[in-house]
Amino acid sequence: MKKNILGAVSTPPSSLLSGFRLEIKGNREAVLEGCGGVLEYGEDTVRVRAGKMSVRFTGRDIKIKCLTADSLVVEGYLTGLEFIT
Repeated sequence: MKKNILGAVSTPPSSLLSGFRLEIKGNREAVLEGCGGVLEYGEDTVRVRAGKMSVRFTGRDIKIKCLTADSLVVEGYLTGLEFIT
């Protein structure tokens, strides 16, 4: 059975798709395009502004592999992804 990912997320679809694109490559890397800056950065957490919300990546040995004016690559052993409105 095929499920729609927007239906599985408790965040309303209109706010989820507000100006950013997230690509997750397994549990080792995430690419976020359209980010508005780093809000929190630690060994087990990276939180960034994305559109009208923030996105928090959690896990072990997390680091920002690449950061530009509007995108970033988070690398490590990712165990959680949270959309915060």
